Amino acid sequence: MSTKSNPLQYGWTLITHSSYQIYSNKNCYVVMDEENDAVIRFGVQENEVEVFSSNWNLNYKVNIGFKTIKIMNSPEN
Repeated sequence: MSTKSNPLQYGWTLITHSSYQIYSNKNCYVVMDEENDAVIRFGVQENEVEVFSSNWNLNYKVNIGFKTIKIMNSPEN
């Protein structure tokens, strides 16, 4: 899986498949797939991540120590 790192507010990093698009409004984010479906909507603060909604089969990891969010899913082909 080809990934890319995306810097977020408060020193957070989002790691996703390279085809995903990330849109932001200050400290809130939406990740979209190739079909323009929202994969996840979330917000970050200094020490927390709040997930507002996500695709029902989304697999992701949050590492508070390294301030990383990693989306494990690849787009369906």
